[in-house]
Amino acid sequence: MPTTITATTIAKAKADSGPGCRRHDIVDAKSRGLSLRVSATGVQWSLRYQMGGKDKRLALGDVDLWTIAEARSIVDRAQQMLRDKMGVPDEPWLDRMRAAMGKAEAVTMAAPDPAPRQVFAWTFAEGRKAFLAEVKRTRREDTWKDYGWKLQGDDLKHLDGTALPLITRQQLAGILGDIHRSGRETHAQNTQRVLSRFWNWLAEDGQIAKSGVQPGILHGLKAPEPSLVEDDADPEDPFGPGYVPPMREIGRIVAISRSGAVHDTVAAALELMCWVVQRRRTIVEARRQDFEFLGAERGGLWHIPPRSMKSRSKKAKRRPHTIPLPPAAWSVVQRMLDVETESPWLFPQIRARRAGEELTHINPSTLTHMLGWLPGVNASPHDVRRAFATHGETTLGLLRTDTAAILDHNPDARDVTGAHYALHNGTHRTWPIMTAWTDAVEAEIGGAVAKLESAAEIKAAVTEARKNGGGKVLLAAE
Repeated sequence: MPTTITATTIAKAKADSGPGCRRHDIVDAKSRGLSLRVSATGVQWSLRYQMGGKDKRLALGDVDLWTIAEARSIVDRAQQMLRDKMGVPDEPWLDRMRAAMGKAEAVTMAAPDPAPRQVFAWTFAEGRKAFLAEVKRTRREDTWKDYGWKLQGDDLKHLDGTALPLITRQQLAGILGDIHRSGRETHAQNTQRVLSRFWNWLAEDGQIAKSGVQPGILHGLKAPEPSLVEDDADPEDPFGPGYVPPMREIGRIVAISRSGAVHDTVAAALELMCWVVQRRRTIVEARRQDFEFLGAERGGLWHIPPRSMKSRSKKAKRRPHTIPLPPAAWSVVQRMLDVETESPWLFPQIRARRAGEELTHINPSTLTHMLGWLPGVNASPHDVRRAFATHGETTLGLLRTDTAAILDHNPDARDVTGAHYALHNGTHRTWPIMTAWTDAVEAEIGGAVAKLESAAEIKAAVTEARKNGGGKVLLAAE
């Protein structure tokens, strides 16, 4: 139990030391970490502290070398240095303390390493590199790219050489404020979210010894509140938030896709999106090997792999999401499968974004932009999914569980049987759902084709929309 060390305490400790004395420590109650070590060889001052989760001890010298006040002063300095992450109380440091307090000749000191590099290995840049490697291993590629873009941007670049323990919450809050004041309010909020996840990871047991970041350092970090925007939206505006395209608009998208006015690859992707109502990233990442032909009268199946499904981590979903493709939906898949190509993608990239880059699949934003440019179309990719859910329930008589089964809204989240035991793909239930939807879309295509402008007129309208910067703002849910 700690006790206040006094001259009487020291005198008794000296008397107790000597041959036959069992080694023990007398812990000082006034200076955290200071103690007297009493043993058969004498009495010494010592400092105890923790580093990287381990107990450390530094012998400060014979009890007669320091007065009680001096010993407490040295220990208090050491504890302050540890709190500030400015170094480690070791023998060279103790030599400097002896010289500074007249207990030894001055020592020649080599220029110290920049603090706190003697203690912790990672600067901001090094911690970021390790964090992004972990994100790449455990999360989707889009998440990895998004985190990298935010953490490697110009706003944080000046922190690259700074040791992580020296970066404060107030400093990061100032950076977020600068981003906010530059007009990038949403970017400030998203950067705060990524920084918080970065710091939480740095403080985990596996990284804390290298990062020096303690848990909870960024607790309470927030981006500035968004600026007030007057709500002048017309409640009767059909194209406002939550827009549900009428079925005739879905039919028009398919009709335009088949008109020859849009590049074949993009047109096929848009048409498949209308049939299967999957997320745009899922559409563009479709691989030729993921499709199974069942026959001309039945159509086929699309086995969507977990990597293309929306989930919080790579481990969240292990089984494919199988979508039935009635003949009308299968026809667009077959059209792309008939194209001779060495690409594994159903919708291969038309041209590389930069010279020398490998061709992959078309970009998800291509679908969003093209829908925004099509004349007579007001829907975004997410609106197409909303049309399926809304018209499916109100017109086709589908249940909420039916539409959720197709939209991939966290299937089997708590269904242990479905996740681990019943390995059937569930298409006995989803075939009627997809058949009802494709029949409803097919019923609209004929009328849309009859009213459709010529391919030349549609191309001209698309060109004009692109020239004028037309297109929709991407939705967060996309």
